[in-house]
Amino acid sequence: MGINGAWYLDSFPYHMVIECEDNTLHFAPITPMEPVEKKLQPYKGYHPRKCKGQPLPAYMYKFYGLEKNEESATEVIHTRLTPSEKEKVETAAKNDGKTISEMVRDYIRGL
Repeated sequence: MGINGAWYLDSFPYHMVIECEDNTLHFAPITPMEPVEKKLQPYKGYHPRKCKGQPLPAYMYKFYGLEKNEESATEVIHTRLTPSEKEKVETAAKNDGKTISEMVRDYIRGL
C-alpha cells in the first residue's frame, strides 16, 4: 500500500497515523505487526506534522505492508516576497478556494 507517511502520536500510543497517497489521514493499530490496509480507520485530528508526531522509521514500513511514496510534497522552498506581492498571492489563492501552497504547486505542475 503506497503512502505519503506514517507517524506515532503521543495521543494515540497504540496506533499510527497514516497519510495515504490521496492525502487522506487514517489510523491503524501498531500491534500486531501485519499489513494494516484492511484495518484503517478515518483520522479526524490535526496532521501529525502539526502536533509533533514522530515519523515511523522507514525500515518498519514493510512489516505493515506500507510503501513510501517518494513523490510526496516534502521539499520546502523559501521565497522572499514584498508585502504587496504576498497580498496578491494570498488574494489569488483565496479567490480560487486554495491554500497558498496548493496554488503554487498547481502553477508549478502547469509548467
